Amino acid sequence: MTIKVILASSSDSTIEHLRNVLDEADGIVLEQVTNTLPATQDALDRSPDTDVLLVDEKLDGGRGLGAARTLAGARPLLGMIMVSEDGGPEQFAAAMDSGARSVIADTTGLNEVVSRIEAVANWSVAARSAVTSEISGGRGGRVIVVAGAKGGVGTSAMTLLLGQALTAERTVAVVDFDLQAGDLGAYLGVHTRRSLVDLVDISGEMTGRVLRETSYDIEGGLRLLSAPNEGERSEEMTARAARAIVNSLRYQFDVSVIDVGSHLDDATATVLEHADEVVLVVTPDLPALRAARRTLSLWERLAVRAPGSVNVILNRLSRKSEVTKELAARIIETPIALAVPDGGTAFESAMNTAGIVTVKTVAHVALAPFAGRIARAPGEAAHKATPAEEPLATRRGRGSRRARRGELAASDAGQAAVELPIVIAMGLVVFLLCAQAIAWGAGYMLARNAAQEGARTVSVAGYSASSVDQARADARDELTGSWRSSSAINVGSETVEVRLKTPTIIPGVTLTSSATAAVFDEPRS
Repeated sequence: MTIKVILASSSDSTIEHLRNVLDEADGIVLEQVTNTLPATQDALDRSPDTDVLLVDEKLDGGRGLGAARTLAGARPLLGMIMVSEDGGPEQFAAAMDSGARSVIADTTGLNEVVSRIEAVANWSVAARSAVTSEISGGRGGRVIVVAGAKGGVGTSAMTLLLGQALTAERTVAVVDFDLQAGDLGAYLGVHTRRSLVDLVDISGEMTGRVLRETSYDIEGGLRLLSAPNEGERSEEMTARAARAIVNSLRYQFDVSVIDVGSHLDDATATVLEHADEVVLVVTPDLPALRAARRTLSLWERLAVRAPGSVNVILNRLSRKSEVTKELAARIIETPIALAVPDGGTAFESAMNTAGIVTVKTVAHVALAPFAGRIARAPGEAAHKATPAEEPLATRRGRGSRRARRGELAASDAGQAAVELPIVIAMGLVVFLLCAQAIAWGAGYMLARNAAQEGARTVSVAGYSASSVDQARADARDELTGSWRSSSAINVGSETVEVRLKTPTIIPGVTLTSSATAAVFDEPRS
């Protein structure tokens, strides 16, 4: 586990000492050093997955305890350690009152510093895990981000098609995070007054009710969170608000498909980092393919997304296209996950009439299996760590795991083809056994009724040769058809037994339904 640490101190000697100590520690990375409370708050906003914050008492002119209290109130699940000149009981009590989890002296050695940091980091991970599990009820929805290599490649259309393909079995939200030029509302024929930027000021109090009041129901089962009608309002969105929106969507919908357009800023980068799957849309032309290669390279340099964890969709491919799927993969230097055929005039008409989610074209058909595959969560434990809880090595390894998902999906498909005949045969056997049980039960009911009728005759007439024949005849009269012809009736002085041959569905199997009724002495005059 790699522990990410931020140090907040205005003392050069303390910074130098702790930097040297942490440089020697294995598995601990000093991400940043800040010297004021606002700078520390900004650093935590930019690095929400920080595990431990070291706060020097001398921060802000000796007001380190107050700064720690402010930071703890805003981030109660952040592991915080106070750095003091004297790590005695009084300093420990004051640190606990400020929200810290431990105290170290500014001259503490390597072993003790590592021990304290590891203990506080483990507490932070456990606390975040417990809170996340409680909020999500043990589950979290999938977040799929759709980006465009450049404008005009069909990013909005792919977002809507992915969302529509998943509505049959899941609750789905489509989110227009292309805040300057988003037009999902226009494509869906919806006039919106509320938008994503209205959530910025209340991002710390995000609830399901807030999301419902900000979103719009769309025919077919989708829920739309729209971009603002005024593009200049996009500047109001922050990385912190974007992260809060994504986390809230994850716990309110089974799948959230987010259109981020083709530009990159802090908020968009946050959405890309927190997504389960990222789709990059390109078209079979050289400008779009070169733009896709630049986009993937940019994401990799900024540590936003590894190329191996991105699903590239080649949109509007037709027989007239000079660029093939294979050539596109060579230009982008990344495999093409899916080629979507040109929808033709039917698709164009649906876009122009705001009917894209109510029609079915060749593009819809081609995208549906891919949508189901990336929306399906791989086998995992009950709680899936959020990006803030995952070790750095785990986050770096996520890209290679996603690159193998295509192979795993193909293996699952082959296994399903082999198992299908076995499932059908087992279902047929179960059906035959149930039908046979019903036939046996019907025979038993008829035999019981016949035995009771025969016993009643013996009870009334008394046991004699004539009453035996009469009882046998009365019992047989309760039977019809093949039940009557196959019956065997045994009349005694105390019981009447009726045995019937039950029709069998399974060849070569003979079954008998039998019932016995007791003879009671009836008072005679």
